[in-house]
Amino acid sequence: MQSVNKDSIAIQCSCLAMAIITLIPFGRGNISGLEISFPFSMLSLFFFLLIKRKKNKHSFYIILFISFWSVWVLSGITYSYLYYPGSTDHIPAFLRYFRMLEMYIPGVLILAFSRGINERQQKGITLFFIVLFVLVTLETSVGFFVQSQALTATQMYKYPGMGYVFRAGGVAKDSSAYSNLILLLGLTAFIELKTAGRNTLLFIIIFICFLINIYLSMSRSLLVAVLVYFIFTLGIERKIKPLTLILIAAFIISLLIFGMNNEYFSSFWGRLSGANQQDISSGRFTTWTLLLGLVGDNPLLGVGYRLSTEKYGLIPDNMFLSLSVETGVVGLVLYLSFLLSLCAFVYKNNRGKFPLIIAYIISGIFIDISTFWVSVPLFLFTMSIYKKRGVRD
Repeated sequence: MQSVNKDSIAIQCSCLAMAIITLIPFGRGNISGLEISFPFSMLSLFFFLLIKRKKNKHSFYIILFISFWSVWVLSGITYSYLYYPGSTDHIPAFLRYFRMLEMYIPGVLILAFSRGINERQQKGITLFFIVLFVLVTLETSVGFFVQSQALTATQMYKYPGMGYVFRAGGVAKDSSAYSNLILLLGLTAFIELKTAGRNTLLFIIIFICFLINIYLSMSRSLLVAVLVYFIFTLGIERKIKPLTLILIAAFIISLLIFGMNNEYFSSFWGRLSGANQQDISSGRFTTWTLLLGLVGDNPLLGVGYRLSTEKYGLIPDNMFLSLSVETGVVGLVLYLSFLLSLCAFVYKNNRGKFPLIIAYIISGIFIDISTFWVSVPLFLFTMSIYKKRGVRD
């Protein structure tokens, strides 16, 4: 009974940390929810460590590869500092590196030392994710409608974290981080609800919130990731209820009917179709071509973590290219090894979330999922939560 209490305290500390990361301001150069939540993450880890647990070889590889990657990233920044003096400001790169450690190390260690939850804890976590997802959606919706008069040439609205997203010609500041957050929150809430016990009303609430966020975020990467998730889910489960299909179809048709004469919906369709843009990728293809050429500048160590923009003025919008340019080919291989070992862990212990981790990784083709301060800790916490087999309470 004592170990269950320690587990519960550890889980509650982790949930508090995730709520802080999600709802407290984050941004460049400012104190973010990440710093404020860090003590709670370490406290959660402390309580997990108090309980004796069996060794897990998948956890060992997860820690091994993320450790090697962290050392390699620091080596790359240091190399860039020594051999490219004056060409760029390296101080922000070192500061971002330490912030990277803040978001990865607690999450990886919590994942490694957590060993499942019982039915009572499962219900509590399910409620946590649903409430947090609803709060995020409400905050986004209120911000959107309050500023709806400004949504013409320049579209602007508040989103969780009290930051702003500025849209002009389909270009957004931090919209990728927002869509990544929605992917994790929405699908995790759905998965946990399905595991804890089906509830039609809560399912409808999650689904409506998801549609609202897709509509407001204008995120194509979010749509692709959701599609990948459902394809993998159908492949694993090989079944889907007719009522689920009817509900999905009804909401999509209703949204289309509403959006036919709606300026914001028309703009969304323009982003999806590539209208009035350089191409359907909003110029990503051109940037990726340039980045491929830059890999050769330092294929081993890279130009330094988060320095592709500082040094070349390019925003990668692709995790794989970003890691190749900034941490070199070795850094890319180490990070992918970390993700593969994480996939193996999830497939063995937490198979219901396996389609989510695949969708998350594939979304990295269109956004840099390795650098989102608000999403990475949430992602690692999400992967660490799984129900113990045969344990009720």
